[in-house]
Amino acid sequence: MNQAITLPNGDQMTALILGEGPPLLCLHAPCIGSINFCFQRPLADSYTLVIPDLPGHGQSSPRPTPYSIEDLAQTLHALMNELGLERPFILGYSQGASIALAYALCFPAEVQGLILVGAYSEVNDFYLHGRFYMAQTMASMHGVPLLARSIASSHIDDPDLREEWITHASLTDAATLKQLYTAGHAYNCTERLPEVHVPTLLVYGELDKHMHAYGQLLSKGLPQAQVAMIPGVAHQVVTKAAADLNRLCREFTYAKTGGS
Repeated sequence: MNQAITLPNGDQMTALILGEGPPLLCLHAPCIGSINFCFQRPLADSYTLVIPDLPGHGQSSPRPTPYSIEDLAQTLHALMNELGLERPFILGYSQGASIALAYALCFPAEVQGLILVGAYSEVNDFYLHGRFYMAQTMASMHGVPLLARSIASSHIDDPDLREEWITHASLTDAATLKQLYTAGHAYNCTERLPEVHVPTLLVYGELDKHMHAYGQLLSKGLPQAQVAMIPGVAHQVVTKAAADLNRLCREFTYAKTGGS
């Protein structure tokens, strides 16, 4: 069950907190929420999983006025402080990976490592620009139910679980979602990548060819990056190749902690 945590500024965040061990903070993509990582819950046998609903998702407080990706990093840092968890590994998926990068840049001594899935440090091609413009427009037109159904259908094959995804994603506040897409579209940390001095694992689906150039950009800019390409899957690695991703998470973090 998700827990409600009140932050120092009075905002409330809901988060699923499971297991014991090194903290692993999991950051979802827009218009999904914490259910995004339902297939990563087995990692709770080795980690303290912290899987929050970002502002305006699930039962987390909405944030309908403009905010930045850095603002979200500050919010998540406050959440970790409230939980008393230090130096997490951060697993970020899609735009959640941008937030993970911002966290590492804002708090360079307080991150143990990054696992970035389908990540980008900026939006610089027609395909991704188009995806953002479409999503921003739908959010502006109160199209959350349609977005929720579309995203769930692309990630989940099982009909019952798909309905759970749709139900959770449909809780997303439309105004907050619009601001999240706007912030993500504008975010660009490419020039600052050399400042990210933590081990970083970049994970991409082999079939997610539109994103491979972003992987090359990140690999070139991040001082301690390694790349894993998962065959037979496109962008939806967290669900469509969960076993491979979970194995990579374990191998990467065990190597950095000596297996503790």
